Amino acid sequence: MLRLIWRLARLLAVLLVLALALYLGRPYLLTAIGRYLVTEHPLAKADLVLVLSGQTLLRIPEGARIYHEGFAPKILLTREPTVRGTAELLRVGIRFPDSQETAITILEALRVPRGAILTIPERADSTRAEMLTVARFLKSHPVKRLILVTSKSHTTRAYKIFSTGLEPGIQLIMHPVPNDPYDPTRWWQDRSDAKDVLHEYQALTDFWRLRLWAMVVGQFTTVPSPVTVR
Repeated sequence: MLRLIWRLARLLAVLLVLALALYLGRPYLLTAIGRYLVTEHPLAKADLVLVLSGQTLLRIPEGARIYHEGFAPKILLTREPTVRGTAELLRVGIRFPDSQETAITILEALRVPRGAILTIPERADSTRAEMLTVARFLKSHPVKRLILVTSKSHTTRAYKIFSTGLEPGIQLIMHPVPNDPYDPTRWWQDRSDAKDVLHEYQALTDFWRLRLWAMVVGQFTTVPSPVTVR
């Protein structure tokens, strides 16, 4: 009986020490979780700067800055799915620009020539779908180096998806938007950042699931026929 009590006491002590260590180390652990989502490479001359769709007002100006600083001669825009309710408004004669059209308007206002803006009209409802549309585009517009602009917390997942799905000879430069308010050192104190982190890890889990399945079936992705680009 005494031996059992002694063992239980030791187990309780170990659990208390672990709980204390976890509590004291919580900020470091949470910061590591937040920082893992950010992948950044030094900017260098590239053939194209790709601005992923989403958060248009945040990402597009950074694409324009990269263009004006001479890092890339062209800007490529992907396209988001149609916003719910758009069809109903069109039926009554109301039309408003989608995010890609808004992005073009912003770029032109920032003195980026229309001839330097490339667009993919095909809509993509996920980062992997964006990668597939870009892969098809690059079949007819080959590049050796590509700058990829997106939000900070999205860079790691985007890098994994694009580096896995694009041709192996394409060098990717990940560039998170500097003005993005996401802070990996305190993301758990901001509701918006916390939602982003939870979403990214959920999506990363799906990415790793697909990668595991790829190892099983021996194939990750096939690039379909080229898309029409305007």
